[in-house]
Amino acid sequence: MVSPEAEILGARLDENHSPETNGRMAVCRRCGAQTEGPEGRRHVPNELRLGRSEDWLDAQKRAQHIDHARESFSR
Repeated sequence: MVSPEAEILGARLDENHSPETNGRMAVCRRCGAQTEGPEGRRHVPNELRLGRSEDWLDAQKRAQHIDHARESFSR
């Protein structure tokens, strides 16, 4: 059973990127969150690692803002 918080965070991770697995493990290579299965259909973060996944999403957002600022500055 997955908590509502994990479902919401999994959906946010899915919006950010499609899960990338090696086909044998149910873990996304990109963010480290668990996936529904080795096929990597969708993210299903582990309850104990929700904070880590949240931090990863925040870091991605910051990196995106920095990239946009660099592009704006170089124009």
